[in-house]
Amino acid sequence: MENIATYKVVFQISNNDTFVQKSLLRQLTSLLGTITPIRIEVVTHGYGIDLLLGDSPYRSKLQTLERHGVRFLACEKTLANENMDTSGLVDFAETVPGALAHIIQRQTEGWSYIKAGY
Repeated sequence: MENIATYKVVFQISNNDTFVQKSLLRQLTSLLGTITPIRIEVVTHGYGIDLLLGDSPYRSKLQTLERHGVRFLACEKTLANENMDTSGLVDFAETVPGALAHIIQRQTEGWSYIKAGY
């Protein structure tokens, strides 16, 4: 039996620039259609949290990606710093205690890392 590797990648977004957000969504869609099997996480913190706000203009696209297995994670430290709670996020967003700590952990576990942006 052939051993099939599962690719794993964690994306970091800390920017609320619409061009960066659109680029990230295109990259995610491209990966899902290009390389399998793949596990994808998008870790948001700082201004990147805006991507996961309930009124995000990308909500529909995010939902589609989530249905295809992409996990969207919000930094609890950022939420606390902004006096926000999870009720302001899309309902499928998950949280992690700290974005950078989560990314470091994933890299230690062998995940590939990509920072969204230019």
